[in-house]
Amino acid sequence: MPPRTRAQRRRAQRDRRRAARRPVQAHVRWRDVPNSVRDWRELTRAQRAAAAAKIVAVAAILILSVVSALIGVALYGELVIRPAEPVSSVNGEPIPSSRYADFLAFRRFELSRELANAPTSADPRDPNHPQAQLSALTISAVTELTNTILMRSEASALGVSVDDAAIDAALNEFVRGPGEVDDEFNFNDAFSEIRDQTRLDEDSIRSFISDRALAEAVADHLAQRLDPAPPQVRASQVVVATEEEAETVIAQLDALQPFALIAEQQSTDAASATQGGDLGWLPRGLMPDAWDEAAFALRPGARGKPVPTAQGWHVIQVHEVSSSRELDPATAERRRQVTYDNWLQALRTTAEVEFLLTPEIIDWATRR
Repeated sequence: MPPRTRAQRRRAQRDRRRAARRPVQAHVRWRDVPNSVRDWRELTRAQRAAAAAKIVAVAAILILSVVSALIGVALYGELVIRPAEPVSSVNGEPIPSSRYADFLAFRRFELSRELANAPTSADPRDPNHPQAQLSALTISAVTELTNTILMRSEASALGVSVDDAAIDAALNEFVRGPGEVDDEFNFNDAFSEIRDQTRLDEDSIRSFISDRALAEAVADHLAQRLDPAPPQVRASQVVVATEEEAETVIAQLDALQPFALIAEQQSTDAASATQGGDLGWLPRGLMPDAWDEAAFALRPGARGKPVPTAQGWHVIQVHEVSSSRELDPATAERRRQVTYDNWLQALRTTAEVEFLLTPEIIDWATRR
């Protein structure tokens, strides 16, 4: 009701002046923000500022929520999905990327240590050289893990197993490394340093060592079946890429050019080329079947026709033959390893092996 008396009008004027002097209190409730955007022109300046602040806050919360969701999805893929992706499947048993990444770290450390202790005279082109193995590790690691599953599944059928003492001995040898250790060597300190460098825990390292110890036990078991004094030949060879090159080598030898010189200059087999083609004493089964068949058919001093294998064309010359000579330790060890490798290859031919490694998995595993 409007004021009627003079006193009432004076009080109303006084109240209006007091209200004008007080700062304007603007308040916009959260639920009224959409309406404030719609009725923006009808709001006071203070109400617009309050509404704008809430709009900015809402936008910030929405952006933060989206970013958090994206980060969560990325982390879930990095920490849950990617580690579970298989790099290979062996008879339906998958090898997860996490195992592959751990094995890469384990082998990279081991090969780097071997490379530091490798003789400077060693040929880095040799597939057994640590540098060559490091270069091929991202692919060969899948093969090694696949072979381990096959080996484990068949070891029990052979009655082969390893106990904790054998695993402890193998772990101690691994920690000590290929070089000499000083008198102050401490196993626990050295093992802790390896764990720090590889970022692997003790159980992971021990599992890889356990697999290796079991593989060695299987190789020993297979070697026990072999003849300790098999037929052997002492031979030399020149290996070239094509049959035409092999015929050229034959022509050079017929022209009485030295076998050793031709091998040094032309052979693609780096290991024997540096020895003038000399292979030393070799038992049956150490070389490819076609090579064995040709070499063991030759008499001492004879040279055969070129023989094709997966490595190329071989020109073979036999120097001596023996049917009772015992194997030297280096050749016995090499035959043991070849026997084990051939056994694994036979297992692979009957197994269902699916190669599933992708560039994305390699990139993830090498970044860990």
